[in-house]
Amino acid sequence: METVIRISACYAGRPTRHGPVTMGQANMARCVLRDPPLHMNFRETRPLPHGTTLAAVVEAVGLLLARHESLRATIRGGTQLVSGSGTLPVEVHVVEDDPAHDAVDELAEEVGQRLQGARFDVENELPIRVAVITEGEIPLRMVFVLTHTSVDEVGLATVMRDWDRLIRGEAVPEPCPTQPLDLALEEKAPPTQVRTAAALRHWGNQLTRVPQSMFAVDEAADPEALRPRLRVRSTVAGEALGAVARRTGASRSVVTLAALGTLIGARAVQRTCVIASLTSNRIRPEVRDYVGPLAQDALITADLDVPTFDEAVRRFRTASLTGYQHTRFDSIALWDLIGTVNTERGVDFARDCVFSDMSGVALAEREPPPSGDIECRWLPEASFPAHLALWTNRLEDEVDLTFWIDPRVMSRAEAENFGVGLVRLLIEAGRRVVPLPEVADLCGVTPVEYGSGWVHTDSCWVNLDAVERLVGEAVAGRPHRVVCDAEGRLTCHVSGGTPEEIHAACVALLPGRTSAMAPHHYVIHQPAPADAWLRAPVVTEGCGREFVFSATSRVSSQ
Repeated sequence: METVIRISACYAGRPTRHGPVTMGQANMARCVLRDPPLHMNFRETRPLPHGTTLAAVVEAVGLLLARHESLRATIRGGTQLVSGSGTLPVEVHVVEDDPAHDAVDELAEEVGQRLQGARFDVENELPIRVAVITEGEIPLRMVFVLTHTSVDEVGLATVMRDWDRLIRGEAVPEPCPTQPLDLALEEKAPPTQVRTAAALRHWGNQLTRVPQSMFAVDEAADPEALRPRLRVRSTVAGEALGAVARRTGASRSVVTLAALGTLIGARAVQRTCVIASLTSNRIRPEVRDYVGPLAQDALITADLDVPTFDEAVRRFRTASLTGYQHTRFDSIALWDLIGTVNTERGVDFARDCVFSDMSGVALAEREPPPSGDIECRWLPEASFPAHLALWTNRLEDEVDLTFWIDPRVMSRAEAENFGVGLVRLLIEAGRRVVPLPEVADLCGVTPVEYGSGWVHTDSCWVNLDAVERLVGEAVAGRPHRVVCDAEGRLTCHVSGGTPEEIHAACVALLPGRTSAMAPHHYVIHQPAPADAWLRAPVVTEGCGREFVFSATSRVSSQ
């Protein structure tokens, strides 16, 4: 039996302030309003120390909000309002009848899922939700849900570390002196503007050449679909990782990233690997413990035409240094850039492979060492918007990795081979320089077999049937055909319309169809006798693509 009551936690920080949002806040506000809440809301459940009272819980929540302005900020357009004082509603779920602890944990999970699954109102709601699970009058569990406009992974760890100290009544260090409003003003300064412009140039240069996706899938995914998660641990790999790092001059993180990229390339039969690597952007001491969405993607692209894994590590080391130097950017401008490049290339860049090194954020409790050379087990499914993601939990004394894997690109058996194979590669690389052609067999990774009807063009694997279906939808069933020449160039013959409108319709339909791309050429046939399809085309330009018109078509001004 459960009773729900609502109380309020009072907070009082610095006086109310308002001003511009940071680049991270602007990006996350856009995503929070658009993406599934499960992707954008963090959830944490914490046990409460024995003897904690409800009054102590409410006081500690108020102190937590007073410390961090990001937890008190609402966002409207490009402006944030940080309330100086106020109240936060706290749900109290009272469980009667002396329940077992597993019942308390189940209720905490249920409450957490409900709070996490509801979209935040970034304009009118504080970006944090709190609930308490009590047995009678005794608080046992805390449930926190924070949206991505207020924290990233590192910021969340800082907030939870502060909470653990506050609820135990321990001394808490002074909060980070840089609050989001302070950072927003710094980002408007000319030196930062120069860096953000350089970041956009880096992204633009890479996006024009990389595969639109490392995994070609002709099916849009349910954005809220859960992903199988695999955890792989190895003490032996931890020792080997150190040996590879010393030999190549790369960090443990980069070696792990290189192993991931090498296996993705082997699996997808791609000569170039592109990975979005999450970076905290916390190199400077004044933002080391900053609480706010500061992390952004580093675009890591590395060519895999190298003889050994050591050389692949060096390629990824260079790519990482460049990518991490260009991770402070205006996300709105970046998405505009991505849209422009997508239209010019006729692709839809998919952020489908993600790497995040969280090994610097210590786990709460040390676990027993892994059994055997490599230990793996499946975790409960979770939601994540990518085909493949790798989180590093530990990289020093042991390698501890968590994979999210889209079942559309790998079965569970293939995913397990991939995860274990990556660790096996690290172990073997610690013993010797591994030739790259041996990697697939060594790791048990089976390359995708692209049969007839597949072509490799503009660095992308493309299924001609998928292109045909794409064009068919774009032209609403009008007579059409798509042909591919020996160089992989796609030409669309279609009755009626204009190249501009057909190309725009194709690009608009591309999201989720990573095995298709828009044609490179368009041959427009006006209603005419059948032999009109055979007339010689005339070439012109439009929409950033090379459009081809039949001699009978009307060439519109560009």
